[in-house]
Order: sequence, then structure tokens, then C-alpha cells
Amino acid sequence: MLRAAIVALGLLFSGCAVMFISPYDEQTDNDANALVRDTEVFLSNYALLHDAGTSVIQKGKPYDSGAAKFYNDARGAIKAMLVRSEQKARNDEEIGILRQLVQQYNLLEASHKLGTISDVSASGLRRSLRALIHVQLAKKHLEAASPKSAEFSLKIPYRPAFA
Repeated sequence: MLRAAIVALGLLFSGCAVMFISPYDEQTDNDANALVRDTEVFLSNYALLHDAGTSVIQKGKPYDSGAAKFYNDARGAIKAMLVRSEQKARNDEEIGILRQLVQQYNLLEASHKLGTISDVSASGLRRSLRALIHVQLAKKHLEAASPKSAEFSLKIPYRPAFA
């Protein structure tokens, strides 16, 4: 999750270090961002929303064929990303997050079948989506910092923060 970004920043401010992480993949990044967008659109249409107090702003929509299609499409998109991610070495963090996302969509769908969903019931899913985006941003940042590395076994030279 956030660990990859923290490790990357730590290496930038430490001496010469080697970081083992799979290279940035623009396709996975684009797919992850599309999944976040589609999920947020779905939640804005289906989830029960409250204001800062207890007043209902929007009633949630019950589980229907549109919701079933969304959950199946989301799981399919994740499984496609997983196939791609599993082909890369040193990609355990991303693979774990993708597997967790499948479980989060399963849990939200099961909850939705019992009744309407809310922003609160979607919070675990959103945390997992943020973790996936954080990993993609960390990889993108590392690639920009060292575009010569095709493998992403980066040797990051020491750069004093105040020099």
C-alpha cells in the first residue's frame, strides 16, 4: 500500500541504495484509474449518502441487474490487471492489493444483496483502491527519477536535501 511510497521516499533521501520493485506499467496505471472512476460513479448512483449529520441526502438503490453487471465488470478488470501484474518480478505488493480488491468487491456485493450500500460500507473498498493508486504513483515517481532503469533495480545516488 503506502509502504511502497514510503520506501521509495526513504531511498531518495538516504545514501546509495537499491530498491527492488517492478517497473511502472502505464497500462496497469490507466486500468487502475479507470477502475477507481467507474467505482466512484457506481457508488454515486447506488450508495446511500448522509450529510454531516444524520440526514439522508440520497437514498441508496437496491441491488439490481445494473449493480450485478458493475460488480462482474470490476472483478473482470481486476483479474485482467492481476494476470498482467503476475508476469512481473518483484510485484508482490501490487498483486496482494489486487487480490484484496477482488475480496472487497465480493464483500460489498454481498452487503448490497442484503440491502442498500452506503459510503461507510464502501470504505474498505476505497482503502484498497487508494492503496493500488499509491503503488502506481510510487512506481511512476521512481521511473521519472531514474528513466535509465529498465528493471527498476534502482541505484539512487545520494542527493543532499539542502545542497
